[in-house]
Amino acid sequence: MKTQKQDSDKTIEVEGTVVAALPKLEYKVEIDFKGIKHTLTCHVSGKMKTRFINLELGDKVLLRISLYDIDRGIIFRRLTSRQKPVVQVENNG
Repeated sequence: MKTQKQDSDKTIEVEGTVVAALPKLEYKVEIDFKGIKHTLTCHVSGKMKTRFINLELGDKVLLRISLYDIDRGIIFRRLTSRQKPVVQVENNG
């Protein structure tokens, strides 16, 4: 019999901005939670690693913060979309 984890009451989902990139797919993210600015270290979730989703400075992200350690978090979604513009090539020939 499997037990279901009740981690929804132990984590907070917050929107933040990527400030710096660190080694091993870790990032410094600045959050503004109810008027309080805080910078924390976050790593990328497994789904983002397997899908090769890259983050750049200034990207808006969603992250989960544990109530037990508020200095670390997990980035699980990038909110900034970087779709490449369609380039039309004119053939004058």
